[in-house]
Amino acid sequence: MTARENMGAVLEKSGAYRLTGSSPLEWELAAYGAGFRLVEDGLQRAWDGIFAATAGEGRLAQWESRFLPGPFSALVDVRREISGARLCAWPEPPTLADVPRLMLAAGIRGSAEMDGGVLRMQAGEFLLPEAIARKELARLLPLHWQWELAGV
Repeated sequence: MTARENMGAVLEKSGAYRLTGSSPLEWELAAYGAGFRLVEDGLQRAWDGIFAATAGEGRLAQWESRFLPGPFSALVDVRREISGARLCAWPEPPTLADVPRLMLAAGIRGSAEMDGGVLRMQAGEFLLPEAIARKELARLLPLHWQWELAGV
């Protein structure tokens, strides 16, 4: 609901005003609405750019150029998911519960379990080219972890 719509609804509900579509009060509301629309548009642009989940193509491309190894082709929702995982705060040190999110940040959907001190991961889907995803996973996992990744 826009600011103009909200103001109109509040005035209508008060019972003190009857908005018919051509009163001076509605002209004034339209003027206020035009001013608020500039603010609303600015807030929407900020909202679109601040979170990976709502980022537009342009902002995603900026984040990918900084945090991912080269451009890749994927649906916008998948790109948002990977960028969101890349940009989120990580605990120090990561735990087994964090591994699926680390995998996603590398461009892999999958699962993980510990087996005799070795982290065994199963890729369900590669969201990036497999070679790039494997390289990114190696970069994101702690160096002292022994791990294996089985493909799809």
